[in-house]
Amino acid sequence: MEYCCLVAEKPRLFQNSRDMILSLGVIVLLMVGSVAFTGMCSFEPGRPENGPVREVDAATFLSMEARSADFPVVNPDVPEGWVANSARRSTVDSRPAPVVGYVTDNGGFLQLTQTGVSAEDTATGIDSAFRERTDSVDIDGHVAQVYTSEDPQVRDVWVVDTGDVRLAVSGAAEREEFVELFQAALRAEPLPRG
Repeated sequence: MEYCCLVAEKPRLFQNSRDMILSLGVIVLLMVGSVAFTGMCSFEPGRPENGPVREVDAATFLSMEARSADFPVVNPDVPEGWVANSARRSTVDSRPAPVVGYVTDNGGFLQLTQTGVSAEDTATGIDSAFRERTDSVDIDGHVAQVYTSEDPQVRDVWVVDTGDVRLAVSGAAEREEFVELFQAALRAEPLPRG
């Protein structure tokens, strides 16, 4: 019995790379067709827009932080349209500091850090970036020291020393919005300590 004649010829479909590409095309079309009917994905050509801002409970976070802090912690009454979207405990110069981030009504972002370390240590200890004091701004009788960097990737930090606490604001927003956040923080009453 001869085995050479029993080997079947390969079907024409699998003889070159063009056939493989056509097979992959059919698979991709089937995949797109089956996923499209689930309604689990969407495609919107054009420029991406900002989605809704996720809101966090800054009041509860700051209230808990005030109980353990050795300096007065405030919950600023921010302007209407601003949304607290992040709250975390950070460190400034190796000491705990509550940080709350806000999305402004103009789409800017600012974060307020409250700490008990000195103003100079706040400016240098807020992160590892180098900044120099380049300006000062009067805000309702308090002087905000503005620290900037030549590196465009490093955000400015404004620091106000109220005597009991240092307030630091950094972010990407208009100058007036920095002032508004400081005004709200300076007007706020300290939260009860534990």
